Formats: sequence, structure tokens, C-alpha cells
Amino acid sequence: MPLFNGRSLFELTVSRLESISSAMPPVIVTGKPHVSLVHDALRNSGVEFARILVEPIGRNTAPAALAAALAAEPEDVLVIVPSDHLISNVSAFGDAVGLAAAQAGTGNIVTFGIKPTRPETGYGYIEIGDLLGDGAHAVAHFKEKPVAAEAELLAADGHHVWNSGMFVARADHLLAEAGSHCPDVLAGVRRALPEISGETTGIEIEELDEAFGGIESISIDYAIMEKTDKALVIPIDVGWDDVGSYESLLAALSRDAAGNHIAGEVTISDVSGSFIKATSRAVAVAGLSGVVVVETPDAVLVVPLDRSQSVRELSERADRD
Repeated sequence: MPLFNGRSLFELTVSRLESISSAMPPVIVTGKPHVSLVHDALRNSGVEFARILVEPIGRNTAPAALAAALAAEPEDVLVIVPSDHLISNVSAFGDAVGLAAAQAGTGNIVTFGIKPTRPETGYGYIEIGDLLGDGAHAVAHFKEKPVAAEAELLAADGHHVWNSGMFVARADHLLAEAGSHCPDVLAGVRRALPEISGETTGIEIEELDEAFGGIESISIDYAIMEKTDKALVIPIDVGWDDVGSYESLLAALSRDAAGNHIAGEVTISDVSGSFIKATSRAVAVAGLSGVVVVETPDAVLVVPLDRSQSVRELSERADRD
């Protein structure tokens, strides 16, 4: 979706690669319904060379990252980044990747920790361990998404950072750790990977075998990072947000004098601090503050802005009903 000056978060992620010194053509892991969107976005971003690995069904981040690692050369340093993050200080991000790549070259798997700016319950946290050099720390502990009271403590104690979900590792080292900690997942990805030529000659599309759907759905965090003794964390402050809720999306978008972001055929009266979007019909909102109203041809969502993390739960309940 072209949310930011006509560009999608995916396109911004791709363009961010230019901040990484000596970056090679990207490997994009995506699902079948998104291949044409990914292809067009790469072209729109001026990317002439890329490899698109197509999952028959999504199996979370560990199988996706291992597929990319198997498609790479063993000594390649992988910068594994979700496509839905927003980073305002791209130069600082490039510098951080350089530090992480140096650590990855010695066998470590590096993640980036985001210095908390609020007691966020929507993110996992990382407890920072001993400083090991060049801004890299040992990972003392991974923590699940906390309840509000715990989030207040974690955000304020100076020893915890948000888990960004971004990783840097050499391909062969990542595969070795996967062989030790999630061998069945790695074996399944190997079976599903097509024969891949070494050099990328254009925007190449390669489909993973249907057997990929039989692999355990598991994140890199659970499969590898929480088990390996090679995990490092580099705390960074790069204007990061994963835009995982309407609250964070509203904060990142342009707003009117009352703090509203309005899109589509919308009429408002005495409304403030709200995200209101209409796609197929006229929408009118009056006398409300801090709400999300999203109208589509299929459904209408109305929720307080500070409850926008509930969208997934509501969607799952609607599917069941």
C-alpha cells in the first residue's frame, strides 16, 4: 500500500538497501499472491537484479531466512529485514549494519535492539548483556511481549531494548546454527528449494516446492536465536517503527491541525487524534477523539486508537463467526 508519499513500506525497505555498503542484489521471500506486487515494486524502485523466492504457504521467519541462506553463497553476509518496518535515519541504519556485518564475519548472529521510547506491549524485548566491542553486547535474555506493568519497567530500566526482528549473519554460520537447533526445519527447506544458479542475471522468480508447506511454522527467534550461544545485540536509535498498529501508523503519517489522518470520502466534525479511511463509501464521524475508522467494500472497523492491537483478534473472531 502506498502509505508514505506514494511509496509502500516494501519499496522503502528496498531503497534502504542503498545505505548498506557493497550490498548485493536482494533476495525477497514472499507468497504466491504477492509476486506481481513485489516484481512491480522492485521495478518502481529501480532494482534491476533480485531473486524472488516464492513460498507456497507462509511458514514464519525461520524457514524463509533459511531459504534465502541456502540460495546465497556460504560466505555471503545476510541482512535479514522484514519488509514492513519504517526507519527514518537511513544513514545511521547503514552504519549499524556495517558494525553488525563485522561481528557476523566472526561467526556471530547479530540482532538490532531498539532503544524504547515508550512502554510498548506489542513488541518483544531483549535484555542486554556484557559489552563485547564495537557496540555489540551479549544477549542476556529474550522476553516475550509483556503486560503493561512489566512494559513500564522494561522501558525504563536501561537494560532492555525492543526486539526489532532484524538479523545479520553469514549464510554458512546461520545454516550451521540451524543444523544444531532446528535440523528438521533446515532439512525441510533444503528439500523444498529449487535448483538455483549462482549469479543473479535479472529479477528472477523461483518457486519453492509444495513440500515447504509441511515445514514447522516457526520464527528465527524461537528456532535459533533463543538457543544459540552466538547471539549478539547492537542497540540502535535509527527512528525505527514496525508500524504494527494503527496507533504507530498514525504517528508516522501526515496529520491535520487536530492530529487526524483522513483518506477517502470522509466528513468529520469535532474529531481529533484519529485515523479515518474510506475506500468505497462516504464515511461521517462526529464528536470522537482517538479512534480508528476504516471502511472497505468487505468490512468496517471501528476501534479506539489505543486498542488497535485488537485488529488481529477481531479478524480471527469474524472468520470464526
